[in-house]
Amino acid sequence: MEEINVELQHCSQCNQEMLNDAKFCTYCGFPENGDESEKAQFHAQRVMKKSQAKENNQRINSARNTLYWMAGIFFVSGLFLFFSLNDIAVLIASSILAIIYLILAYWSQKKPFAAILSALLLYLMVIVVNVIDEPSSLFKGILLKIIILSFLIKGMYSASQSTKGQ
Repeated sequence: MEEINVELQHCSQCNQEMLNDAKFCTYCGFPENGDESEKAQFHAQRVMKKSQAKENNQRINSARNTLYWMAGIFFVSGLFLFFSLNDIAVLIASSILAIIYLILAYWSQKKPFAAILSALLLYLMVIVVNVIDEPSSLFKGILLKIIILSFLIKGMYSASQSTKGQ
């Protein structure tokens, strides 16, 4: 029997074995046997992906921090309302919401899109329930509501972009 001798080379980017006549590395996609413009394009795309991933992670962290702040805001406002209205139900509801936001913030480390989307929907639900109970509450703290919504929406968009890139 004849032995088939296949010559292999290693990719200069990822050090994986590849056939000598292969133009692209099958592992990382580097054009090992391509021209200089293809190699430059590969490096430019890699830098852009790293930059985009870093920007997405910053937005996700910002949304996560917003969840922590929301937990604190709900808890402190619940304490304030409890002492001013002497209503234990407000304290319990605010504490439950604060705990939920803490759990969502922790979960956002593993599943950022699902956690931030859940937090956004929960926040919108709280706003709707407050508006049903007291219609004038829609305009109370409108600037804070807009800021929180913008952080959550940006974080959700970044989380969706980072999951598409994986």
